[in-house]
Amino acid sequence: MPRQAKVSPFASTTIDAECAVILGVVEELRTSLSQDGEKAAESLAELLTRAGALIFPFFRKWAEEEPPKVRKTLVQAIAKAADPRDPFRAVFLFSLIEPLLWDDDPLVRKSARRALREKLLHVYPEEALEVLAQWTSDPEQEKKILAASLLPLLPEHMAKRALILLRNLARTEEEKVRRAVLRSLEILKKRAPKAVEEELKRWEVDPLLSSLLFRG
Repeated sequence: MPRQAKVSPFASTTIDAECAVILGVVEELRTSLSQDGEKAAESLAELLTRAGALIFPFFRKWAEEEPPKVRKTLVQAIAKAADPRDPFRAVFLFSLIEPLLWDDDPLVRKSARRALREKLLHVYPEEALEVLAQWTSDPEQEKKILAASLLPLLPEHMAKRALILLRNLARTEEEKVRRAVLRSLEILKKRAPKAVEEELKRWEVDPLLSSLLFRG
């Protein structure tokens, strides 16, 4: 009979101790927000960098429950923590920023979308494409519209993959989504004209897609 692996009795104690220390640091940072938001954002970013998965549950709670000022500072920290040398961090950053993209506070929402558009999209383009691909099939119309608006902003070498997702979005019956697709095509025509030209040849022989191209 195989022996059962022994688990150190100190393992859970060590993890609990680490969590207690992190919780203390998080609470201290939250208190400091009222004094110096910019400095707090830098401290939060450093904590995200160092603690990773351990800090994620605390910050995820901030993203959903804390006052707007705290949530906006968290957005700044997410942008500061983005680093192309650490692609594994992308999973945590995208998960943290997602609820903030739909925040009830317009300033938080605007800040989060700007951070996604201007920072995360360029630091983690492959990971961003995966997230946008999920949004294109989401039942929420607003997610599909946002995905359509962000796809043409990916690096030019990803244009063909972005166009495939835009093609899928164009097949929807939701008018606002289709209009967002048309706007994105106009952007891509300037950034990757050859890729768009090749893609639109497929659209021209598809009744549904061609009706979108040639209407009006």
